Amino acid sequence: MTFPRRPLILALLAVLAPARAEVRLPHVFTNGAVLQRDRAVPVWGHAEPGKKVVVKFGGQEKSAETGGDGTWRVDLDPMPASAEGRTLEASEEGGNKLEIHDVLVGEVWLASGQSNMEWNIGASRAEDQEIAKSAPVPLLRLLTVPKRLSPYRLDDFEGQWQQATPETAPGFSAVAYFFGRRLTEELGIPVGMIHSSWGGSRIEPWLADEGFKDIPDLQEMREFRQKRTPGSDEFNQIMQRHLGATRAWVDAAERALHDHRPIPGQPAAPPVLPVGHNQAIGTYQAMIHPLVPYGLRGFIWYQGESNVGEGMLYTLKMQALIQGWREKFASPEAPFLYVQLAPYNYGGNREGALQALWTAQERALKIPRTGMAVTLDIGNPGDIHPRNKSEVGRRLSLWALADTYGKPDIVKSGPLFEKFEVAGDSIRVRFGHTPTGLATRDGKPPSDFEVAGPDWSFKPATAEIVGNEPVVVVRSEEVKSPTMVRFAWHQTAQPNLMNREGLPAAAFHSHWPDDPELGRNVAFQRPFTSSDPNTAGWNTGLTDGSWNDAAGTCFATGFANGFPKHVTIDLGRARDVRAVRFGVPGFGATKTVTISISGDGKEFQEIGKHEFAGKTRSSTEIRFDQRPARFVRATFPDHHEKQDQYNENHAFLSELEVYGPAD
Repeated sequence: MTFPRRPLILALLAVLAPARAEVRLPHVFTNGAVLQRDRAVPVWGHAEPGKKVVVKFGGQEKSAETGGDGTWRVDLDPMPASAEGRTLEASEEGGNKLEIHDVLVGEVWLASGQSNMEWNIGASRAEDQEIAKSAPVPLLRLLTVPKRLSPYRLDDFEGQWQQATPETAPGFSAVAYFFGRRLTEELGIPVGMIHSSWGGSRIEPWLADEGFKDIPDLQEMREFRQKRTPGSDEFNQIMQRHLGATRAWVDAAERALHDHRPIPGQPAAPPVLPVGHNQAIGTYQAMIHPLVPYGLRGFIWYQGESNVGEGMLYTLKMQALIQGWREKFASPEAPFLYVQLAPYNYGGNREGALQALWTAQERALKIPRTGMAVTLDIGNPGDIHPRNKSEVGRRLSLWALADTYGKPDIVKSGPLFEKFEVAGDSIRVRFGHTPTGLATRDGKPPSDFEVAGPDWSFKPATAEIVGNEPVVVVRSEEVKSPTMVRFAWHQTAQPNLMNREGLPAAAFHSHWPDDPELGRNVAFQRPFTSSDPNTAGWNTGLTDGSWNDAAGTCFATGFANGFPKHVTIDLGRARDVRAVRFGVPGFGATKTVTISISGDGKEFQEIGKHEFAGKTRSSTEIRFDQRPARFVRATFPDHHEKQDQYNENHAFLSELEVYGPAD
């Protein structure tokens, strides 16, 4: 796909536009708007170049001169909250005047994500619909940004503020509505909710590329995007070179045509990122950037279903999203509150993918001023769109009320895993966010706990809450010497554990993604290259985090004659590594596996090897002094005689994990 050159379009518009341009404001300023209290409030727009624009509101008067591109901006001084509907006036010197009426001052939040954020009240459960239809909420105002895509950053959208009434509320985001409604009830001041989401969208098109800074593991992605994003400096430079090459080709083609010679091939246009709500770019540019730099307090986010399967990479993308939005809205302290996905059956072949995303979402809590609403208890494993949206909004509001607004005595989260301790035949698990203790929803013992020994073979376990302590003791008759524990570790889990305030515990795994001894599996979902690629569906699965022994989750080489063979993982950048864990399935003729590491992918240093029995499921671990490496290679120098139906020239690996310190 190619896109028009923006400078050319702007030049044509300049020629065709009338000589006089009236002052105008973007659609984020319409009747009924809410301005952010207690901080400078940007007001901006367009007018005739070189003209003075005056803005008046609440006794203030600010002015600015329009730039050569017709844009202007003023910043109103911070104002206290006010439920009095006042007029915002913008006028051009010697020209027209705009008046925006019924403007309030209070708290402004931006809600975004995919379908569970887009889900409106009219499609939610009957109880939620009745609440919204019962009466107007005078202090709550609503604004929806319509769906639109663009490769370029747009400066406006079509939309307008509305009062929250029984007539307007049903079509609005249910989560955003109930979040804002709760804030008005608790704070007693106006709240403006801006909703901008798109069902089925991935996180990538919502990213502002400014957010990639200082995230080393995303620099490859950043560079890839920058070279392919229309309007970026990198893309413009590449396009300039392409235009030069195209001009030279035109000259050469004309000469060839004149001389009756073959016309040379035309230079290929530079690649452009795909635009779409589930592609690389498009929604930030058309649905978030038009709001910049509107004054707001913070963000709420409900997204991730379309990124299930990415594991810890999603944490990094969330960091980029948060950093980018905070920078663009000039609000580095803005809270970012989000929803951890509810249980859902993504299919047996994707078991583990949702749990990995849950973990990635919880790890995002390490990003300053974030909060996570857990929804394990209010989901529907058979429906990716659970209908109880009012409770989701309420749980998000708990984080805002406790952290952003400093309301005392608010428990904002359910139990979150803190640490574990092996105690003979049991494991003691300690939770945070349990000020008055633990409980269960049904009065029964805590469910969905499992334990395992060093073999990672998890077995169902019984669990018991220890008095008033935030501790659960877990044991299993099948595992006499447990070393690890996990909770709610399946995609349709609906465990009963909660704190006494009624908020659910979040799923956890004591040894994933970080092993308490070895650190992080830095090879997780990293790309790899096989010297003998398998063409029958077994060329994946080496770094997917799954030890399942089946096509798609278990790796195999092809069956070409001749050994050694090898497969090489690229860790993306040089990392400190100190252990490698790998194993083979219960079939095939895999024998010796040698592990080596390299910094440049050319010179490899062997760090250890292991000989497996044929047709025997087994795993092993090689530990060594910590050292830097970017590439990790598993080499198969030989094989057993044919063991079963599989050709002996196949070399199998259930999984290959590389451990180093967690960043």
